[in-house]
Amino acid sequence: MARYISFAILFAILVVIGALFYRVMIGFFVPVFMAVVLVVVFRPLHRWVLAKVGGRDHVAATITTFLIVMMVLLPTAFVLSLAAVQGAKLIENFNESSIKVGLSKLRANNYVNLESPCANTLQSIQAKVQDIQDQIAGTNSYTDVTQPQGRLAGDVLEIRNQMASIPGQLARFHSEELEERILEARRKGPEVVASGPIEAKIRGVMQPDIEELNAMKPQIAASLDDPEALGELVVLKNEIKQRRTDVDGLSVTELQWLAEARSTLIDLSFDTLIAGERMNQTLGELAYSEDGNLARLEESAWQLVRNWQDVRESILGGKVLAFLKDFANPSSEKVRELIQNAVSYIRPRLISFGGDSAAFLVKLIIGFTILLLSLYFFLCDGPSMVQTLMNLSPLDDRYEMELLAEFDRTSRAIVLATILSAIVQGLTAGIGYYFAGMPSLVMLTALTTICALIPFFGTGLVWAPVCLYLAIYEERFLAAGLLAAWGVLVVGTVDNLIKVLILHGQSQLHPLLALLSVLGGIQALGPIGIVVGPLVVTLLQTTLTIISHELKEIHADEGGTKPSAERSSVGKSLSEMIRKVKKPEPPPLEDVSSPVQSMGKAVDPT
Repeated sequence: MARYISFAILFAILVVIGALFYRVMIGFFVPVFMAVVLVVVFRPLHRWVLAKVGGRDHVAATITTFLIVMMVLLPTAFVLSLAAVQGAKLIENFNESSIKVGLSKLRANNYVNLESPCANTLQSIQAKVQDIQDQIAGTNSYTDVTQPQGRLAGDVLEIRNQMASIPGQLARFHSEELEERILEARRKGPEVVASGPIEAKIRGVMQPDIEELNAMKPQIAASLDDPEALGELVVLKNEIKQRRTDVDGLSVTELQWLAEARSTLIDLSFDTLIAGERMNQTLGELAYSEDGNLARLEESAWQLVRNWQDVRESILGGKVLAFLKDFANPSSEKVRELIQNAVSYIRPRLISFGGDSAAFLVKLIIGFTILLLSLYFFLCDGPSMVQTLMNLSPLDDRYEMELLAEFDRTSRAIVLATILSAIVQGLTAGIGYYFAGMPSLVMLTALTTICALIPFFGTGLVWAPVCLYLAIYEERFLAAGLLAAWGVLVVGTVDNLIKVLILHGQSQLHPLLALLSVLGGIQALGPIGIVVGPLVVTLLQTTLTIISHELKEIHADEGGTKPSAERSSVGKSLSEMIRKVKKPEPPPLEDVSSPVQSMGKAVDPT
């Protein structure tokens, strides 16, 4: 009994010391783990060096460490430093002015017109509608929000005034757009035509149309619930569109453009007036409601939101265009918020050249030093460390050696295949970026290499946005299309060739399991989880493979029965396997000088 009590006390002490050891060493987990990975990957190189130096461990470990530094660590550090510098410069140029210039170029796209006819007015009305909804949703008293001189009444009045200005803004927008088109065509045309006051002439044609449509507001308001009366107004609208317009000083082609612009403006203004009148009805219910029903007021607020969405979509050309135009015409507040969020997220992940640079460099130097020391001692004393762990393990030596050999072979193959395929994918993508004329080439290549470690869609996280940038922002559709084809046909498939050449028949992780291991590793351990996750799953897969082989041997020893016929006796097989675990008898208590010596003798098979 005294022996078991002393062993329990020793085990408790071991748990406490182990917890303290974990707290002390957890800060060095990343460099130590990277050293382990490098030892596993470069073990064949170390064996070759060891043979060349006559088996001298310290000399071989020094030479192998130097070779790994020169071949892997220094090039990687150099590339990542360049990528970080390019990223830092990109962050410095990421300001409100550059974003507005970029959005201006995006809106000037010749293929998709993203100019908003009245962006400031729409943003103001959107804010007022949201304010009304927040007021009603945040109150428990009907009278608090329906006072004649209250905030709700002021918002309703402001929305109505701004809604009334929209038709005129639409006419001005389309007039200016048509004038630009005509002047651009005249500059490129073979004949120079005197320009004259084109915009005034166009406005003189469009303004009467808008005034005539505005005069139909009372009829539209009265016909909202009468489809037949609304149809008659549509006929009147079409009659306005069909009127012939002759303007002096415009060519035949320019008159056709004017007719198209008038037709678009009339249709857009008419649809906007209908949606606006529905919104006016809801605004009236909000402003002049006196029934004291808060639930009905809340329903009216939601109806206002839906009506406002109809108005916006009518003005901007549908849901898809409304979304794109909102993106291309943000308010100044949204631009500043975007900059603040982006900088606060990206800056800590890049090299800081400000006050944190000294602390970053100190951490980097300490981590690199720990990595080199761990790499050297793992290469030099690795076999003795493994033997010590084997002596402490209760498993049979045969299982331990098989597990270590299988894990060493499989993990080296999978790590090499994963890393080399990611490097090749990054380099092939970098070639595409180079010929596409992309800036920050090193940063894009490094990001593609890192994202290539994520299965399925890894590289697409980088080259797909680059293709969109080329197509939408720079309007280089040929370059974008060729880069997309290169990304799908070459970058996205070259990893399969690399993995086949390296693994050549060895077991691979299932694609779904590989994806989950990477994502789970990132979630649990951060960026280092990209490598740790697959390695953990590889170790589990190797262990299960060894157990499966052992179960087959056990079934064969029991009488040559096939494993498939003995699925119901798995428990018995496991029991036989457990009985194979060595259980040496401990020496008598009086011959043991200390609990530590007793433990050492108990696990020593000799």
